[in-house]
Amino acid sequence: MNKKKLGIIAAGVALCAAAVAGYAMFGWKRLHHGQALSLDLSQPDALIVTRSLSSLPRDLLTIALARDVLREDFVFYYEQNGDKLGLQGTLRRIAYEHELGWGDQMIRMVLDEPADVALWREEDGSLKYFAIAVSRNSMTRLLEQAGKVALKDTQMKLAGEIRVDGDKVPVYSLNYAHQRTLLIAARGSRMVILSDPGMLFGADGKADGKAETTVASLLAADPKKQQAFRQQFHLDAQPTDGHSVAVKADVLAFGYQPFFGALDALRFDFSKGQWQTRALVDAGKLAAGGYDNRALWPVLPHNPAACFALPANWTEMKSVLGEVDASALAAQLSGPAAVCWYGSSRLYTPLVVATRKAGGSDEPFGALFKAAIGNKKSGAVEKSAGANGATLWQREVATGIGAQHPTLAVSGQTVLFSPDRKLVEQALAVSRKQAPAIADRLNDPSRTVGLMAPASLAELIRKEAFDALPSAREPVLRAAADAHLVPRLNALKKYPPYRLVLKSLPASGMSWQPVEWQAMEK
Repeated sequence: MNKKKLGIIAAGVALCAAAVAGYAMFGWKRLHHGQALSLDLSQPDALIVTRSLSSLPRDLLTIALARDVLREDFVFYYEQNGDKLGLQGTLRRIAYEHELGWGDQMIRMVLDEPADVALWREEDGSLKYFAIAVSRNSMTRLLEQAGKVALKDTQMKLAGEIRVDGDKVPVYSLNYAHQRTLLIAARGSRMVILSDPGMLFGADGKADGKAETTVASLLAADPKKQQAFRQQFHLDAQPTDGHSVAVKADVLAFGYQPFFGALDALRFDFSKGQWQTRALVDAGKLAAGGYDNRALWPVLPHNPAACFALPANWTEMKSVLGEVDASALAAQLSGPAAVCWYGSSRLYTPLVVATRKAGGSDEPFGALFKAAIGNKKSGAVEKSAGANGATLWQREVATGIGAQHPTLAVSGQTVLFSPDRKLVEQALAVSRKQAPAIADRLNDPSRTVGLMAPASLAELIRKEAFDALPSAREPVLRAAADAHLVPRLNALKKYPPYRLVLKSLPASGMSWQPVEWQAMEK
C-alpha cells in the first residue's frame, strides 16, 4: 500500500476523539459539498485490521529486510508527517481554546486503540481515500464535551445526517488544513471517519444511498453489521492481536485481476512478533489443472528481479483485451501465466509467458499482436521464423521514451511476449537449452508462485529512479538520491533470492491459504 497514506490514516485516528460533535447540536453552518467520488464505499480495495495504528510502522521494521532498507527514518517520517502535525495542531487548538483536558495524552490513547481502516483507489491507482471504523467506551463523555464547544468552533460544521437503525445520526466535517476535510459520524460507542466528504455526500448535500447503508452498518449496534469491511475480505470477525493488512489482487494487478480471478487478495499478518503471508484463493474459479506452475519455470530466464505465476482464466480475456476477438486464443491457451521483471531491462517491459495446447494455429497470435500493439503510425508488423520452429512478430513503436520493439513469439507450446525484444530472445535461448532457466534452481516448481531477487530488484529500482530524476543540472535531487536511496539499495542487494510457495489449495469455496517465503542460495 502507499506508505504516505498510512501516515495520514494514523493521523486521522488521532483526531477522532476531538473531532466529533454532540448529537444535540443544531443550526451549524453547513458544509459546502464538493463533487461526489466515483467509488463504492461497500467495496474497499484494501483493509487494515490493527490493535494499534501507532505500532504498525515499528512492527513492520521487525522484518530484517524492511529494517535495513527503511531504517528508523521510516518511523520518524510518520511521526513528523505534515498532515499528522496539522491534525495534532487542530486538536491542541480546540483543547486549548475550549479548556478541554485532551492534549497529547488523548492523541496517544486514540492511536493505541484497535481500528479497522479501509482504503480505496484514486483514478491514478494509488490508495488515497480511507475510512476508519472504531469503538470507544468513553465516547459519551467525549461527545458531551465536544457538543458544548461545537457552536463556537470555526473548523467544525454540520455536513448532513444519515439514518442508523431508525435513528437520525448527524455527520460532521472537520477542516484541518488547506483542502483537507474529514467526515465524522458517531453513535453509541461506534465511530466512523471518512477522509473525503465526497465518499458519502454528493454536490447537492445528499448522502449516496449505498454509501449511507455502509456507514450505517459500521455504526450499528449489531456486532455482525460492524464487520462489513472484514466480510468483504473473508476475515475473522474477532479482533486481531496484531495487524492484518489485506490488499485485493485487482489493486496489485492494475485492473487485470479478472484475467486471474481465482486469486482474489493477498494478506500480511503480524502476530507474536512474526509476519506471515496468505493468499485468498477461489477454488471455484481455478481452471482445470488447478494452479500447477511446473510448465512455466523451465522456459523463463534465470535471475529475475521479480516473477509471479498467476492462475489465468483464459475465458476472461475478453474483459482485458476489449475489442480484440479473444475466443480463438482462449481456446488454445491453458494453465497459469507468468509475468517477470529483470534487472537488465525496465519496469515497463516485463516478460509474459503462457502455455498453449498442442496442435493449435499461430494465426490468432499474429492477429492479436497486430491489433493490440502500435497504431497506424507505427511500423509494419514483421513476421519471422526463429530457431527450432519458433515464430516471431515484431513492430517498431514510437513512444515518449524512444522507439520500442515489442515482440511476440510462439515456440512449441510456449507463448512469449515483452515490449523488450531482448527478453523474448533470452527466453527462446532458454527453450533451446542455450541459457539457464529459473527451474534449474527450483526443487518444487508446481507450487512456486513467485520469486524475488533483492539484488536484481535493487538494480531495477536504481535505474528507474535515476532516470526519473531531472537532468544533471538539478544537483540537489540527485545528491539526495545518492545520500538516501543508494545506501538502501546497497542494503537490499545483500539479501538472497526468495521463493514464494503456496503449500495448498482449497478443496472448495474461497479461503485464505498460507504462502511461505523460502530463502534461496545466491
